[in-house]
Amino acid sequence: MLEVTSSAVENLKTYLADNNIESAIRISLMQGG
Repeated sequence: MLEVTSSAVENLKTYLADNNIESAIRISLMQGG
């Protein structure tokens, strides 16, 4: 399960709107830091 904060959701919505992105996004979890 992936938990996303409301702040992250707002930032993502803003980014998608600013860049006219209407397609789905892919999330990848990777090891490392």
